Amino acid sequence: MKIAVFSDVHGNLKALKAVFEKIKEQNADLTVFLGDIFQRGNEEIECLELLKDSGIICLKGNCELYAEHGVDVDPDVEHLRAYYDGIREKLTDEQMRFIRQMPLFCEKECNGHIIRFSHFLFLDTDEAYPFLPLSSLKNGVFDKACESEDVNKYDLVVIGHSHQNFVKGNVVSVSASGLEGASYLLIEANDNSISFEHISID
Repeated sequence: MKIAVFSDVHGNLKALKAVFEKIKEQNADLTVFLGDIFQRGNEEIECLELLKDSGIICLKGNCELYAEHGVDVDPDVEHLRAYYDGIREKLTDEQMRFIRQMPLFCEKECNGHIIRFSHFLFLDTDEAYPFLPLSSLKNGVFDKACESEDVNKYDLVVIGHSHQNFVKGNVVSVSASGLEGASYLLIEANDNSISFEHISID
């Protein structure tokens, strides 16, 4: 089974179309978007519509949380209040329904391998802001989370959010599709093995 994963489009419609073209060439059996449609680029609504109509699995990132609930869910992004207030005014009821129904994560069994996909590792999925802060990558908290039973029960955990390609144990991060150094992740799950490759979009 072949799975394509990408993340963090950030309003870059050209990049989103490019990653869809690249993935189409791979004949992937499943495609997963890890979230963050908004912020930075200026074609967020067009990106949202393309993703909404694509039929792929679309997971919720922190940017979708801000679009859905406002920035009060995360005290670190007060500086983005005006931007997200503007986005919330632009969204149609149908578009907001799509954002609300985007799940935080999904789990797939692929040829006997259990894979979890999410925007980032979680602090608490019951909280309004469920993800670990990005600072966890530098203070050891992320590393500790990678060693937790909640993470290690999966054969692979795939995340975005940090805009970096890296591997930590069974956790694999994919860079931002909408920014410089864009890539997507291609996973191949066979009966006896699971492998993955970061593929450049440039």
